[in-house]
Amino acid sequence: MPRTTRRDDPSIREAARQVIRVTLASFVMAASAQAAPPRERLTAESVFTRADANHDGKLSRAEVARFPVFAEKFDQLDADHDGQLDLGEFEVGFNAPL
Repeated sequence: MPRTTRRDDPSIREAARQVIRVTLASFVMAASAQAAPPRERLTAESVFTRADANHDGKLSRAEVARFPVFAEKFDQLDADHDGQLDLGEFEVGFNAPL
């Protein structure tokens, strides 16, 4: 009966393959983590700033029209009834439960 060397042992081969798989997977994960830009966390202020097309610090009905959830509640959110939403009024709607 021929003698099996350690190099020919199936359990060692499988262990080596597993190490190679794990190593390659970690390289792939590291590369994809570096390639993906970080996600911006949406806040009331960041959405408000993007929506404020004329940069006057208030949102008109026309600016809010792009956001149906806010557009349908515009009159409710406009606490001072000036026809515009300031950041505080917008935050109330932004943080309201759906």
